[in-house]
Amino acid sequence: MKLLTAGLACLSGLLCVVQASPTHQFDHFFPGWNNLVQNILRENCSEPYAEYLADNLNLTLGFQSLVNPVIDCILEEFPEFRKAELATGALVLGLIPTILQSIGSSTVETALVGLRRPVLGFLISAGSPAVSMMKTNDFARAVTEFVEGGEPTELGIESLRWSAGRATWAVLIAILEYVIVGGAVANVLHLAWELGYHAVAIFAPNTIFGVPLWTLGAALIHVAGCAALWVRIRIRTVDARSGPGYTVSTKPLNTWVPAQFLPAVFQPPIVFELRRDRSSSFWFYSLTWAISIGILAQVAFGTLVLSGLLFFSLADCLIIVGRYTVSAVACRAVVRLELAGMTAALAKPTSNEAAVPLTDWKVQPQDISD
Repeated sequence: MKLLTAGLACLSGLLCVVQASPTHQFDHFFPGWNNLVQNILRENCSEPYAEYLADNLNLTLGFQSLVNPVIDCILEEFPEFRKAELATGALVLGLIPTILQSIGSSTVETALVGLRRPVLGFLISAGSPAVSMMKTNDFARAVTEFVEGGEPTELGIESLRWSAGRATWAVLIAILEYVIVGGAVANVLHLAWELGYHAVAIFAPNTIFGVPLWTLGAALIHVAGCAALWVRIRIRTVDARSGPGYTVSTKPLNTWVPAQFLPAVFQPPIVFELRRDRSSSFWFYSLTWAISIGILAQVAFGTLVLSGLLFFSLADCLIIVGRYTVSAVACRAVVRLELAGMTAALAKPTSNEAAVPLTDWKVQPQDISD
């Protein structure tokens, strides 16, 4: 009986939390208009603001009966030129998903990094809430281009693979990668908290989950991309010491550090193999189809949420765009570095072992046993 009573009490508490509306959205804003809005709330909108803080909900009108009067009162006190700036800022914020698409990493690039270094790949996906538009067939084509052509070698990173101080370089590069990606993740999460907890979205002013949900959606899409590659491709490590082609350029870095924390350029040689069974084909195309639909939904939802945020000056909007851009560029730089390292670590085909072609994804002549 006591257990049942405790369970009912916990359930009631959860229901109260779910039904409760946020009363902290006007506590603090970005620096541009924070003082302006706070003065309006104290001097001109104290009555509706007090009702909002007291959470005196009108059950007939619903949750918006608390926040809508405060919004209307603030907008009535806004000068006309501030309203014009508000509209311009909303346009700038609404362009963030489109801007990030052009500079962020694609799902395939992040998934390729996640194949060898899952933790780093997940952090990259969380630190860059940008997902490039990609059709179902583009996913397979992008993987084919990487396997057949590799990454450009202008970076010169392949020379580190057999350099004298490669152990030192491995530690420095690994630390630098995690510092850069960790900073990008912290920046994005802080923005998600600020724009969700201390912001008002016009399409759903009584909610705070809009921006965090958009950020989480990008990470889930990247994770789905990793899953698609896992069911379609496997990585085989090659022991080059048993063959005549063993040279210092194929020698991996012998260390106790797990491969998860070792840059790809210093890892043992690898070969990509294509899983040709029907089960993997079914799951691969199902996941890529879901990814293409999810990208469209994520971009549309992000545009809706970000363009509907209220009370941000144009300067604040540009700062927000800049912070998202810095995170996306930082994550993309790490992705390109890792892909170049993976290219340097790819095993070269010999006369006895040809490279596995990835040009035909639907018609497979034979199976490769697992």
